[in-house]
Amino acid sequence: MRRSRRTTYENRWLRFEAHDMVHPNGRPGEHGVVITPRASATVVLDGDDVILARQARYAIDRNVLEIVKGGADGDESPQAAAERELREELGIAAARWDALGFVYEIPSIMQEGVSLFLARDVRAVEKDPEDVETIEAVRMPFRDAYLAAARGELNDAVTGLALLRAAQRLEDEQRAQ
Repeated sequence: MRRSRRTTYENRWLRFEAHDMVHPNGRPGEHGVVITPRASATVVLDGDDVILARQARYAIDRNVLEIVKGGADGDESPQAAAERELREELGIAAARWDALGFVYEIPSIMQEGVSLFLARDVRAVEKDPEDVETIEAVRMPFRDAYLAAARGELNDAVTGLALLRAAQRLEDEQRAQ
């Protein structure tokens, strides 16, 4: 049970709150919660290839290969956020969008989850990254990306689960034909 909360840090991407609370066993305590905008993430399929984004991730001091992800602006729908992020980060627009469900990144500390999408029938458009982003598009066969995630070579959790769901969607579509 939450008793009270206070903001301890905030910037344009997130807010960190300290919550005074009571644990399920009845003991009082404090818990940190990260508040972010609703997020969307997209598996971009171009023929048999997937297009991923390689970018620096500060917390782990590494470049990470992942699907395109980002937070919604205001009341933007999950798909509209996914479309905007894809355009901004990779300079890609898609004619076909399929929802792949919803996931929580770290439900113990993060309040919002991530809506997953599969984008197909893609075309190049003007790229418009945020002023702090440097993103490289990386194309590879979808199967190679899926296997890299399964083998632990792609370590972003949202990317791994999105590739798994996209693979299942593609398999289901083949069976239905």
